[in-house]
Amino acid sequence: MYYSDILSDNLILREWLNGSLFPLSGNLAIIIGLFLQTAWVDAKRVGIRFQNVDGVPTACALFWIFAAESVRAASVWYLLRTTNDGKVVSDLMRALSNLSLTVVAGILIITMLRCTALFEPPRFKGFWIYSAISTLLFLIASHLFPQIG
Repeated sequence: MYYSDILSDNLILREWLNGSLFPLSGNLAIIIGLFLQTAWVDAKRVGIRFQNVDGVPTACALFWIFAAESVRAASVWYLLRTTNDGKVVSDLMRALSNLSLTVVAGILIITMLRCTALFEPPRFKGFWIYSAISTLLFLIASHLFPQIG
């Protein structure tokens, strides 16, 4: 295989990128999970609410993003790897992949809206609502005007 083949056939490049994102995202979710476990223990020890520990709301949102991203990347990597090896993806694996991609997309949507609410400055309170509405409008417009895509 030549490097020019990799650039012209982006399925291989996409396989490698998703293959890289799978362990990186998973490891990041694990390390954030360990932070959350430590915060939980510390909160119990000093008698404060877990949600009031500095960094916990953000860490919870980031945990879900990276855990979902890891599942998404693994699913896409598997499909690309199988295709690039010249094999046919079984109906069961295609169904499991479709299910996992649907579930993690829902998790990512909800978590990104949560991150928007967490990070919005006070003067932009409610910006997450704008984000949700603009996303919904984009989806509606893309279906009403398919010629745009």
